[in-house]
Amino acid sequence: MNREKRTPRKELSPEERVKNFDEVAIGYLEEEAIEEAKRCLQCREPGCVKGCPVDISIPRFIRAVKEEDFVRAIKIIKENNFLPAVTGRVCPQENQCEGSCLLGKKFEPVAIGALERFVADWARDNNIIEKPEVKASNGKKVAIVGSGPSGLTCGAHLANLGYSVKIFEALHKAGGVLAYGIPSFRLPSSVVEDEVEYVRGLGVEIETDVLIGRTFYLKELFQECYGAVFIGTGAGLPRFPGVPGENLNGIYSANEFLFRVNLMKAHLFPEYDTPIKIGRKVVVIGAGNVTMDSARVARRLGKDVTVVYRRTEVEMPARK
Repeated sequence: MNREKRTPRKELSPEERVKNFDEVAIGYLEEEAIEEAKRCLQCREPGCVKGCPVDISIPRFIRAVKEEDFVRAIKIIKENNFLPAVTGRVCPQENQCEGSCLLGKKFEPVAIGALERFVADWARDNNIIEKPEVKASNGKKVAIVGSGPSGLTCGAHLANLGYSVKIFEALHKAGGVLAYGIPSFRLPSSVVEDEVEYVRGLGVEIETDVLIGRTFYLKELFQECYGAVFIGTGAGLPRFPGVPGENLNGIYSANEFLFRVNLMKAHLFPEYDTPIKIGRKVVVIGAGNVTMDSARVARRLGKDVTVVYRRTEVEMPARK
């Protein structure tokens, strides 16, 4: 066991990944996960838990991995997090749990996200469906607008507390930004679909193709005896820089570009109905995660891609 360095994770080579939309990061094998779990210091006052937005008992689940008790590990994670296969892949751990890891003050922090992903994937691969003990129905109804990560999480927690929950999704597929905004090479659609089905399995009803404000109004939800409505509609419309020519043909917001490829499968046109028209050379403006996702998608479409950013490379906010 190497306390200083993380157990390395395998990845597809650049030569492989540019040819397809397969997931780039390959998860830990059992022996690799156990080896990484041994690096955890099991702090008495774990900073990683304080850095976790959903307060997962991180040292406990890592100890379970170390002891090769993966069933216990998934139980511990799902005490607070109902979407671990998602968060283990796309949560910015370097700024949260791993950024607060005591070991990381001197050496490389424990790969908490990779361990969370391993446990979630192991549970799915072994058909371990860990459901928390659901409280008896309290007879109260809650509506949720939007089936993205906040809507799914809210619905799962409320169902666990005994509420009758229904999620209304404007699109034809549940998942929100998880389904349309994150490319499959970072977050495979099968992972999102499995997590959505898990939430359904907790008793949450999800109705798609319902646009609140058009299909029907919020006041109608209250008229149907919903005691509360949670609005989780996401980031909304894209913001443009306000420069001349931004409405010309061939210019897309990153939101639309990723939506067309991720959800509508435009890169497989005409096998799928939605096309995407871009030239041989593509310029992507910005330097955040969405920018890099767009650039990586365009590269996989065989384009010559340039990223343009107003600040320095060191100041780029995207995950490294």
